[in-house]
Amino acid sequence: MQSKHIAEIVAGLLVILATVGTIAGALIYEDKLTRENTIELIARAPERGNWNLPDIELMQGETYRIKIKNIDTVSHGFAIPGLGISLSGNGEIKPGQVATIEITPEKTGNFMYTCTTWCSDRHMQMTGRVVVLEKR
Repeated sequence: MQSKHIAEIVAGLLVILATVGTIAGALIYEDKLTRENTIELIARAPERGNWNLPDIELMQGETYRIKIKNIDTVSHGFAIPGLGISLSGNGEIKPGQVATIEITPEKTGNFMYTCTTWCSDRHMQMTGRVVVLEKR
């Protein structure tokens, strides 16, 4: 009788461990994918350094998160017009704020990204390039 009770307890513990292990594994895997496909873009007016990444390389059909961090003293915006991507709302990233967009490019090619909020006399220089490569 006692051995049957112990066997039931062990079986229950194994079920719990298997469930927790599966959930933990899925969360760790998702976190790894998120980090690998997250691009951190820093916004600064051209006279203070411009974008930290003049080129961003993406793979066609893969989903990416672009985190745009404004470390400047003025507001910035972000858009990739050739891919139909822009920030929602008024599109403004205020000083110290971070905006995140998700993108799954379907078209290959070179596309300009730009600041969409007038930030300085050199605002028109605040551009970069997104290169979308064909999926292999």
